[in-house]
Amino acid sequence: MSYQPNPYDPAAPHAPLGQYLPPQSAFVQPGGDPYHDPLVAPAHGGVGGWFNRIGGLFQRSWKSTLAIIALTQLLPAMIIGVGMLFAAVYIGLGALELEGNGSTGEFEAAAFFAFFGVLLAVILVLYVVQLAGYAAATYSVTRQAAGTPVSLTESLGYGFRRCLGLFGWYVPVALMIIVGVLACVLPGLYLMAATALVGPIFLFERTNPIGRSFKMLHNSGGRVLGRLALIVLISIGVGFAVSAVEAVIQFAVDSAGTQTFGPTENGLALVTLGAIVATVLSTIIQLPVTMFQFAGILLTYTEQRGYEGATTLHLNAELR
Repeated sequence: MSYQPNPYDPAAPHAPLGQYLPPQSAFVQPGGDPYHDPLVAPAHGGVGGWFNRIGGLFQRSWKSTLAIIALTQLLPAMIIGVGMLFAAVYIGLGALELEGNGSTGEFEAAAFFAFFGVLLAVILVLYVVQLAGYAAATYSVTRQAAGTPVSLTESLGYGFRRCLGLFGWYVPVALMIIVGVLACVLPGLYLMAATALVGPIFLFERTNPIGRSFKMLHNSGGRVLGRLALIVLISIGVGFAVSAVEAVIQFAVDSAGTQTFGPTENGLALVTLGAIVATVLSTIIQLPVTMFQFAGILLTYTEQRGYEGATTLHLNAELR
């Protein structure tokens, strides 16, 4: 009986050239074992394969992912949250001033719109920074999964090169979702699911990410929808815990401010301070959830690419 090499053994010799032999692609290539690919779950591996890849991603790349998301997601979220609180304080102080003067006048329109115009501009800039962080984290975990050394500076540089392109695609995505929600809730939910993979598709393929995301959802046989549902359910569960912590802190500070100062500027300042503390703490607690959402979306995409024959090495070569 002739020797039959195991096609899944990475140590198996490559096919020799010439004669009547199978093509080289029929033999396992270096790093091509589909059952141990670090980013691409094996075909029909189920939810277990997907969760295993998420665990492997965090084992390899948790430090770099944490650093990138803390810099580009955590800090902007804190700034946006605190900025919204100061906007509320601005309105509250204006109302107190009008009440104290016995006036029934209105806010000065120019100052009001200028303030919120600046706030909107800051929110948009910080959103672009968050997109840069998403691209940087994708670059970092893909390079590390392929065994390529990568620095934080290199990852952030890639992220900021790609963030405006991501922003350009997410504008029509946001408009589609808004229209879907206004038309009826279900179309909005469908559009959220159908465009969930736009980010990684743009970074890896850069060709019609919206249409490609729709196609992946429809051709997945429910896999993409199931993975997205798991991400949403886990995020909602942790979100309730975060909201509970924030509500307890806010309630305690509000009670103290009302009993001590009443509806005065000092009372409003104390309530605002409590709201800032609650916002900062809830944002920090939310950080692991953000990391899980990032990993879940990315590995949902790579799992679908696996059905098309892609491996981590292919994905690493595409990411440039």
